[in-house]
Amino acid sequence: MYRIEKIGENNFYVKVLGTFPPSVAEGFINEFGEKIKDFKNFSVIVDGVSFILLNLKSFEIILNFLKRNNEKLIKSAWIIGINPVLDKEIQILLDRAESPKRKIVHNLEDAKKWLEIEKIFIEKS
Repeated sequence: MYRIEKIGENNFYVKVLGTFPPSVAEGFINEFGEKIKDFKNFSVIVDGVSFILLNLKSFEIILNFLKRNNEKLIKSAWIIGINPVLDKEIQILLDRAESPKRKIVHNLEDAKKWLEIEKIFIEKS
């Protein structure tokens, strides 16, 4: 399960909960892709503190999406918290996405600092 919120002009917050099977990964890619399609560039905070391990097919779906959007991405922060297994899994995903603009952080404050955001305002869409 996931939730996507616009938190600024071209900034997004994605909350990921539980498992991320391929059908959910596809739905996420379609929904988020639609939200960013008209943006020249964007930044995103992915809050995965409540996230459970990815299935291999979901991993591939997300990796392909990340690679397709390397040029548009300003920065992204992936909040993992303290979960060594998930931390390693996400690090592999980000390494394979081949972009230094993505970073694993352990809390929202570090994510805001990485994206250079002072305050988060969730906009109703």
